[in-house]
Amino acid sequence: METPDFKRVIRGYDPEAVDQAWAETDRQLSEANAAHKELRLQINSLREQNSEWGNRLKHYETIEKDLQDALLSSQRIANQIKDEATKQVDELMQSAITESDTLLSEATRNAKSMETEIETKLVEKRHEVLQLEEQINGLADQKAEIQGHVDQAIGYLEMVKKLLTTGEEINNAPAPWDATTKCAS
Repeated sequence: METPDFKRVIRGYDPEAVDQAWAETDRQLSEANAAHKELRLQINSLREQNSEWGNRLKHYETIEKDLQDALLSSQRIANQIKDEATKQVDELMQSAITESDTLLSEATRNAKSMETEIETKLVEKRHEVLQLEEQINGLADQKAEIQGHVDQAIGYLEMVKKLLTTGEEINNAPAPWDATTKCAS
């Protein structure tokens, strides 16, 4: 946002130019606030997604635990069955272990990938929020500067008004050399 250049008129800065600059500053500040709010919503959405992936990971961990419990149960049964049944159970267990390891490995890899992606997006959004906050601070500084100019212009107008009022009193006062006036000594 650039600093407005106000044209001088008879009694200070042009009020329309000041009002326009004020309105533009206010509009830009409103836009920045809206963008800030949108980024906050996006951050909350990313947090919800992160929570959802965390829940999915917990679900996969529950599946792993259930598979481990099933394997322990299978081992107890395998000990009670004949040698041929024990051989079949061992093959089944090996297959289940391989499948659970594959599922767990894939789930962990997917979860880590998603977590990394979400963290990257979160960092980017935080950076955008910081930039917007800097812009908002800059706009607030410019608003304060404009307010200072307006206050200064009002002070000048009051001084001019006093000078004009004092000038009228001097013009209406009788001349000291006028013989018809009485000297108040």
